[in-house]
Parts: sequence; C-alpha cells; structure tokens
Amino acid sequence: MPKLILVVFCVVAEALVYANPFAWAQRRRRQQRLRRLARGETALVPCDVRDARLTGGQWRNGYLAADPHPAAWQEEGRGQQTLGPWPPLLPVSADESSVAFRRSKSGGTEIRLRPDEAPSVLRALEQTGR
Repeated sequence: MPKLILVVFCVVAEALVYANPFAWAQRRRRQQRLRRLARGETALVPCDVRDARLTGGQWRNGYLAADPHPAAWQEEGRGQQTLGPWPPLLPVSADESSVAFRRSKSGGTEIRLRPDEAPSVLRALEQTGR
C-alpha cells in the first residue's frame, strides 16, 4: 500500500510540473494588463531595463507604467520616476518569451519585455519623447 501511495504521489507531482500552474497565473495577469492597456488605463508592465540615468547602467527588474500619459519607471521598493525624453529604440532580438530593444546610437539604453506588451510600452515611451 505505501508503494501505491508513493506512485500516485509521483504521478500527481509530475502532472503538476507538466501543467505548470505558475505559467497559467502569469498568462492571466498578462491578459489583464493587455485588457487595461486596450481600454487606455494605466498598467504596470514588468520589464528589465538598463539605462545610465534610471538604473546606473545596470540591469534592473521593474515596471513601466504604460498608459496614455508619458511612461514612468518603478523599481521594487522604490517610488515611481517619471521618464524624461526617451531615446528612440530599435528591436535587437526576440523569441516567444521576450523582445529586446536598444538605443540606436550608443546601445546604453536597453529594455526587455514580453512581445505582446511591447507595442503598448513603445507607444507610451514614444509619447514620453515628445
């Protein structure tokens, strides 16, 4: 009987790993953000940024507040910083989990985010540069 319980436990554990409930939750949150952005509401979009002014040239995880107004940067445990003029960004690389953009001239500014959220963030950054 203990061997049967162990086998059932192993099968259930492997099924959970295969189903990946964490990915379901992430997908649900991302779809909520996309709906908010489509309605023109503020949404905190998670991304990685490297910028001399915002992050001291180091990669940092944080959030870009993308909405119809100019974008703002927010790191974990810090307040929101309104972005000044944002340099034009060119796509550098992409796969199914992230897309990366880099400043065209120096490459000193880079941003990585989910491909489906990139158009909204780029529009917000474009408005910031005006």
